[in-house]
Amino acid sequence: MTDRLLNREVLEKAFQALAAKLKRRGIVGELHVFGGAAMVLAFNAREATRDVDAVFAPDTHVIMAAQEVAEELKLPKTWLNNQASNYVSGVAGRGTPVFDHPFLRVMVTPPEHLLAMKVRAARALRDADDIRFLLKHLNIDRIENVKKIVSRYFPDDAISNRSVQLVEDILSL
Repeated sequence: MTDRLLNREVLEKAFQALAAKLKRRGIVGELHVFGGAAMVLAFNAREATRDVDAVFAPDTHVIMAAQEVAEELKLPKTWLNNQASNYVSGVAGRGTPVFDHPFLRVMVTPPEHLLAMKVRAARALRDADDIRFLLKHLNIDRIENVKKIVSRYFPDDAISNRSVQLVEDILSL
């Protein structure tokens, strides 16, 4: 298998194949996408991503079908994964549909939730461009507004100094 990047075209082809596999099983799948794939699918903010971070249901059927899609399309085995699901807020909401098929519905998390997740991660090399894009998209120019969004989605976790510094650096440019 190759570590190829997933652009919009590859993602749509993978979702079509996943929908077909779920249809054969008589299963309706639902994916709630966040991370880099959300930046590609909902915002055209980047060309590609390494994988699709998502919360999905029904878990076992979607995972089995996704593994088959990986083999067929020569995608990374974890092209679709739920490894970052622990970082998703319980109040995220449903988000915006980006792929709709009778057997597979794919939604992207709301931009405010995505911003909160990116700010909490605060990986300068991986998240800075996405944070910059989301701040502009949401018309946010003050750290106080970012803190409010983060606390709305993650009320029990204080925003880290590293996160504040990264956002302040981005806002000062």
